Amino acid sequence: MRIDDLLARGGLPAELRLLVLTLVAAWRGDQATLAEAARRGKLRGQRREDFEETLLQAVLFAGFPRVVSAFETLAEAWPTDTAPRGGALPVAEQTAAGQALFAAIYGRNEKAVHAMLRSFHGEFHDFVLEAAYGRILTRPGLSGRVREMLAAGVLAAQDQRRQFAGHGRGAMHLGATRDELREVLATVFDDADVVEGWMGRLR
Repeated sequence: MRIDDLLARGGLPAELRLLVLTLVAAWRGDQATLAEAARRGKLRGQRREDFEETLLQAVLFAGFPRVVSAFETLAEAWPTDTAPRGGALPVAEQTAAGQALFAAIYGRNEKAVHAMLRSFHGEFHDFVLEAAYGRILTRPGLSGRVREMLAAGVLAAQDQRRQFAGHGRGAMHLGATRDELREVLATVFDDADVVEGWMGRLR
């Protein structure tokens, strides 16, 4: 589906749709789509910070090398005179905020997810809590609800079924609706049957 058609769809703000496109494009290494999403955001008067926050979150899903390329593309499509800095919670608040967000996302499954991560490696568990949740996902530049919808979209693109279900439900725990998540998926997949297949995982 062309970007014009996506932005004309109802059910999800165009600004959020552009961020979904940006995160998925960063993971795919699709610099053309990422640049077009950034240009559209600029034309619409969207905050550049929204795209910066999305690319910082992309580190968790795409890794450092692809996010380096993504930031280079953003800089070319939407130049800025000074490099952005800051925006995280104060360091002293990050651990508690990350733990609270983790609990809100996973709900009654929180303890089981902690145990699963620890079973892989204690350092991995701590890194996820401290870096992903405490430092990145709690950044106030985007709401937890928006961040979880972005996560659900890119996890579906990656065919990460269990993690999609966890973060899709997490998005709903934070206030997203099933219809909004359906539109997130429609932004990722140009196939209604595929979209409904993924929605079926959120029962």
